Amino acid sequence: MKIGLISDTHNDIELIQKAIAIFKERNISVIIHAGDLTSSKIISLFKGFDGKFVLGNCDIDVEEINAIANECGFGCVEHSCQFTMDGKQFMVFHGNNVPMFRDAVNSGKYDYIIKGHTHIFENYVSGKTRIINPGSLYRGEEHTVAILDTETDKVEKIRIDIEE
Repeated sequence: MKIGLISDTHNDIELIQKAIAIFKERNISVIIHAGDLTSSKIISLFKGFDGKFVLGNCDIDVEEINAIANECGFGCVEHSCQFTMDGKQFMVFHGNNVPMFRDAVNSGKYDYIIKGHTHIFENYVSGKTRIINPGSLYRGEEHTVAILDTETDKVEKIRIDIEE
């Protein structure tokens, strides 16, 4: 299964739409957003995908974010979520809670930990857990998303170009 990974979109609708277009071109049907949507209106851009979203440190209007997420069929958006997909164990959170991150890695129970917050792409393995930060669409040296292939355990980093 191929999964689109995105984080730290911070209301940049133009770059989000570019990322969504890439995900659609690649026949991605599942999106994981690792926080800092910043506004509830961003969630509705992901209609048509199966989605998992978590809150980031810039996601202030939690009630409104959850209302729109529920309207779109994504369910509740919390600070972290754990789930099984394609037979793999996932933990998703924004990444600003360092003790939570360490505990998740040290537990050894996750195949994948998806996080954001730093605005820097990361892809590495600790123990049996692959840790992925897809980077950021906002305020980074480069604007990136990623695609995770759970069958091959490969992660593709994708740069999103900005129109100058």
